[in-house]
Amino acid sequence: MNGNLSSSRLRLEVLPDELFLEIFQYVDPVDLCSFKGLNRRIDGIIEAVRVNIAVQWQEDYELDYISSFTPTQIIRLEIHREWPLLNLHTLPELRSLTLDCNCLSKEQMNQIVSVRLPHLERLSVDSVTHDLQESLLDTLFQGEHFPSLTTCRLKLEYYYTFELNEYRTSSTNNAIRCFTIDRWNLFNLGSLWNQLPNLRRFETSFDEWFQPKICSSKPHLSIKHVQVTLSDPLHDLEKLLALTPNLARLRVRGGLGRSSVTSYFEKLAKLMPKIVPLLQRFDCEVYCYSTDTRENEFNIQKLHTFFKKVRCLSGHGHNQCYATDMKIYPLNNEYEESSPRPLVSHTTSSFHHYYDEYDRYNDDYYQDYDNDEDEAWARNEYGNGPGMYWDGESDEWCPLP
Repeated sequence: MNGNLSSSRLRLEVLPDELFLEIFQYVDPVDLCSFKGLNRRIDGIIEAVRVNIAVQWQEDYELDYISSFTPTQIIRLEIHREWPLLNLHTLPELRSLTLDCNCLSKEQMNQIVSVRLPHLERLSVDSVTHDLQESLLDTLFQGEHFPSLTTCRLKLEYYYTFELNEYRTSSTNNAIRCFTIDRWNLFNLGSLWNQLPNLRRFETSFDEWFQPKICSSKPHLSIKHVQVTLSDPLHDLEKLLALTPNLARLRVRGGLGRSSVTSYFEKLAKLMPKIVPLLQRFDCEVYCYSTDTRENEFNIQKLHTFFKKVRCLSGHGHNQCYATDMKIYPLNNEYEESSPRPLVSHTTSSFHHYYDEYDRYNDDYYQDYDNDEDEAWARNEYGNGPGMYWDGESDEWCPLP
């Protein structure tokens, strides 16, 4: 018995360091710590592992294990819990950083705009506070603190309107390729794009209507991919597309109210080839209140090749959603009429049943989307996993350099 154990240990010891290193890349950092102290050789190999740490709010284990790694080992950090020991200034090798301001102290939030992370490529900050918004945007636009940053995603705790003054527009960030912010002011759209001359992908929601001043903004020729929520998904979209003439991919979300959805798609079919002739992919999530039937869906699909995947999803009453990348009507959306006014029916039948079993907002859409780009923030892009990462600009999995 003892001879067999000794033989197993010997067989394990003969494995090369490179194989141990490959194996440890797939081990969770919490479990990886348990290997430390076995012998000097294993300790040395563990110290060479690039560590990928992701801590979710529901996880209740202690975070002391993080301190067992040297700061230069940690190249990806995603944390959604309070961690008093967090000090960004001690993590110079970070490539990917995800934070939630609700879990940070004031001092730690100040670190976001004061720390210099020369290798950081991906930054995601949730619940950005009112006090942090302007200073964080200034830091991003100047580009000195994060010179390698290519992908940035911000979610604001509260949004308020502020103008990008001359001080903010005096410098540009040439590195950022993908920029997502959950809300933005249309008045400052041109100023924002001026800060990001090499931007390829842009995602946001506009709550107000396009103003005439917006139309005077210069077109952004490098933007290829736009995902946007609009108050008026037709007229606002037309003005937005005029500012992105080289667009290759578009996803639009918005509500038509009781306007004709067929008329909307007819206008889009005529509009898009003229304004964005290079467009290759179109996705939509357009809400309306209508009694139109399945024939309406077929008619829309025939209008343009971009609309072949358009499906009509039905909610309560006559609430409908015309979408290309969803399978279930999302309940409790902001466009839904909960107490609808009487509507004259043009038909006698409805064509999609209501999904009572639905229990998660937009589940099917997020299942596909999260498995692509969004879940990259929760996967092993850097260290402790396969040598792949999701590139927000190309929408593809790419090997690590």
